[in-house]
Amino acid sequence: MNNELNVESKLTILETNIFYLLVGIILITIGSLAQRWDIYKGLIITEYAIVLLPVLIYLKIKRQSFKKVLRLNKLSLKQILLIPIIVILSYPIGAFLNSIVMIFLSLFGEVKPMPIPVPDNGMELLRSLFVIALSAGICEEVMFRGLVMKGYEKLGKRKAIIFSAVLFGFFHFNVQNLLGPVFLGILFGYIVYKTNSIFASMLAHFTNNAFALFLAFIVNRFNTGSNIPNNVPLNMSYTRLLIYGAIFLGAISLVTGIIAVMLLKKLPKSAEYTNLSIRDDDKDISNVLTAVESVPLVITLIIFIIINILRFKS
Repeated sequence: MNNELNVESKLTILETNIFYLLVGIILITIGSLAQRWDIYKGLIITEYAIVLLPVLIYLKIKRQSFKKVLRLNKLSLKQILLIPIIVILSYPIGAFLNSIVMIFLSLFGEVKPMPIPVPDNGMELLRSLFVIALSAGICEEVMFRGLVMKGYEKLGKRKAIIFSAVLFGFFHFNVQNLLGPVFLGILFGYIVYKTNSIFASMLAHFTNNAFALFLAFIVNRFNTGSNIPNNVPLNMSYTRLLIYGAIFLGAISLVTGIIAVMLLKKLPKSAEYTNLSIRDDDKDISNVLTAVESVPLVITLIIFIIINILRFKS
């Protein structure tokens, strides 16, 4: 009983936001240095030492129940089978949203590719799956669909999903990869509430990143030996190409998105979801963030803007 009271009363939005800001600062300083030294080892350090470990230490210090905050509950076989299909069908939507940003940025100059390693062979693919798909799926979900979403439940479940998704998007500190993760964060958050299990979002996150890696691996293999240069300067003709690509992705997203929504409705609900629902029925729910609670987020936004301006100008 005491553990349950601690969970509900100890995790505040202000402390959650401060924690988010501090981890973000460590990520863009120490994490960036580690990734420049070695991208794979740096990502391992980032995910486990900078993201996961501080969350676990913080929850331990606050005497929180890992099981309740992180929703460490089992998934049914049907949930395990449906979640990857839903995520793969939703992948074009995230890609479409990111393409919109790319089109906008291309109007102002060269858009540099995101610094994500593309595997060249089977061994690199396996290493990438462990580092970029599995590790990110575990560590980032513990932070965002675990700590952050639980901390924001003071605002209600729907707002907790949205805020954790937006913070998840900004945590990438790359405007090229902002809208896609925000959309996926909303999807992951909804799946977690419906299943009452963080393993659902871990599976979803892993599936999304693994699918992206497989696509990049296949495209890279087809492009091997091609005479097309890797870095083509962007101009209006390339912007038009991006527009055509966005239209194509948008058309695919419309079809796959409808199917994904249908499957989401068929995703088995947990007993907790059935009883509490996604609706905000609690009378003591706050409506908005206070000015003090918003300060860490404003600082994060300023850092995000500065980093992306510097990246775009370099």
